[in-house]
Amino acid sequence: MTVKSSNFAKGVMMTCVSAALFGITPVLAGETYEMGSNALTLTFYRNLMAVPVLLVIMAVRKIPFRLTLKQLLLICAIGAGLRASTTFMLYASYDYIGIGTATTLHFLYPLFTALLCLILFRQKMGIGKCCALVLAAAGVGCFASFTGDGGFTAMLPGLILAIASSITYSGYMTGMEHTALRDMDATKVSCYMALSNAVAVMAINIPLNEIHFALPPKAMLYTFIISICTSFFAFALLQLGIRELGASTAAIFCLLEPITSVAAGWLILKEEMTLKKGIGCLLVLGAVAAALASQKSEGKNRIAAKDGADV
Repeated sequence: MTVKSSNFAKGVMMTCVSAALFGITPVLAGETYEMGSNALTLTFYRNLMAVPVLLVIMAVRKIPFRLTLKQLLLICAIGAGLRASTTFMLYASYDYIGIGTATTLHFLYPLFTALLCLILFRQKMGIGKCCALVLAAAGVGCFASFTGDGGFTAMLPGLILAIASSITYSGYMTGMEHTALRDMDATKVSCYMALSNAVAVMAINIPLNEIHFALPPKAMLYTFIISICTSFFAFALLQLGIRELGASTAAIFCLLEPITSVAAGWLILKEEMTLKKGIGCLLVLGAVAAALASQKSEGKNRIAAKDGADV
């Protein structure tokens, strides 16, 4: 195994574990909602609770706390500007089209990520990656149900918000690959990104006044677990995965998140597993397999080209 293929394997593993952690947490999130929490409250505490833990880890590992002005601006722009706005628009869309459809549209971000990388950075997409993106879009579509009260006109604001959240998240992933944040320590980025997101959510809450600061101890415990799983482990692993795979490829493997959510809902919450959901899961897994096959083919072509040049 070459160093490059070894790095690819590590990137796949880290991205898949990150997606699984993101996918499992909605089970606990649903429990906190029943105890008085809501989407904005969870987002705020999910980021804020991770900050002291990450600061302690930085101190133990002797990671410098100082940020350059460029790093600070990038964290504010990519974290508060793109990641926090993604969360806000996605949650706002729930009022118009429901959680399932909104989340489905949000998971179109691999397509937008690939397009951004193609347009801005001229990254080529081989046949394998194109097939993977088509399968991913079809699979994600199987999780959607475009029905609601009031018809299409009433749903339109939600559709726009959900798709916009997909675009901003693709910008976040692309920014993590193509800016100086790529080479920063993952723990340091996680810490300051969580802090900037918490501040941004607090700012969003000023006109909305939807954050519930007093929650039952059990709800706070579940929220802390979610915080550690996402803002600590999952975010850091995703950053490392993007570093090894690139944003467009990592986005495809991130689609294991909705599969994990469906599986967790079925196994833990006893939610119904429909044929449509099953087909969607298989199509997404097919997209992941196509991405793996594409990388393997590209690796062989690079080796063949190198051997030909040596001759």
